[in-house]
Amino acid sequence: MKAKILPLLIITLLITLFSSCEGRDGIDGVGSWDVFEIKIEGRQWEWDPERELFYFYYEDPGITSFIATDGLVQAAIRYDDTYFPLPYTRHLYDGGYLTETVNYEYGAGWIRFNFSASDLFDTVDDYQNYQPGTHFIKVTLLW
Repeated sequence: MKAKILPLLIITLLITLFSSCEGRDGIDGVGSWDVFEIKIEGRQWEWDPERELFYFYYEDPGITSFIATDGLVQAAIRYDDTYFPLPYTRHLYDGGYLTETVNYEYGAGWIRFNFSASDLFDTVDDYQNYQPGTHFIKVTLLW
């Protein structure tokens, strides 16, 4: 009798152990994801005079309150055929040295991309002489 109970007890223990590894939406907590790319044309960047940077505000109902608070929103900017995770800083030389920084912030239903350039503006009005170009940003939503 003991010989029949022990294997049954071990099998029950193993089933309990392996079934407890399943998370909210799948094995080991792996859930779902969505990936999409946003094209931001140069004329779409707006100037934020308080923060002295350009921004692009993108409304997306796919960024649910669950994703915003318990999931993850990642973004990467594409230069040529390479993606660089945000925040990203690059250094350029165009008659003078320039550092561009792109970052993002988000909440339920929206994501905002910020584009700033250092050593560029002597006055707030100088931003009119500079406009970020067209950029492609890949957004990944994980939940």
